[in-house]
Amino acid sequence: MTLIEALKTIPDHRRGAGQRYPLWVFLLLIILGTMSGYRGYRGLTRFMLRHQETLSEQLGLRRAALPSYSTIRRLLLEIDFNAVADAFNSWAQTAGLMQAGENCAVDGKSLRNTVNNAHGSEQNFVNVVSVFQLEQGLVVGQAAFDNGDRSEIQVVYDLLERLQLSGVTISLDALHAPKNS
Repeated sequence: MTLIEALKTIPDHRRGAGQRYPLWVFLLLIILGTMSGYRGYRGLTRFMLRHQETLSEQLGLRRAALPSYSTIRRLLLEIDFNAVADAFNSWAQTAGLMQAGENCAVDGKSLRNTVNNAHGSEQNFVNVVSVFQLEQGLVVGQAAFDNGDRSEIQVVYDLLERLQLSGVTISLDALHAPKNS
């Protein structure tokens, strides 16, 4: 499975009216911009403006104009991250990014701007767990969850089970160590 084939499996939540590009093209542009060091909505917009002619030609797009700042922002806010993560994880498995004998680190991080009920006793926010392959410096698996719904321990367990890693050394933080041993 190629990365583009994996991106094509992500359901497109947009209405048909006004769509200029398939969702996979948009996501590929985001990946290319991010890999080129462009961060955030404005950075990704600069990347697309700077390279729009070459990217349009290489991707065989009918229009040279690539998505604008507002389009990038809207689509990234509305997209189902878990669908993107599932597609990425499927691609990473078939791409052979993890080989026996390699090392990876697994950790979860809270996403800063996702806090609900910030001053209440039952805060909720989105967390992302990543499996990072140390030798190549690549993320090879991800999963997102609301801390009010699931624990990081269960999400890590499920993610590692889905990735079916074999012969790989995995390092985890102390959260995953049994307390009564």
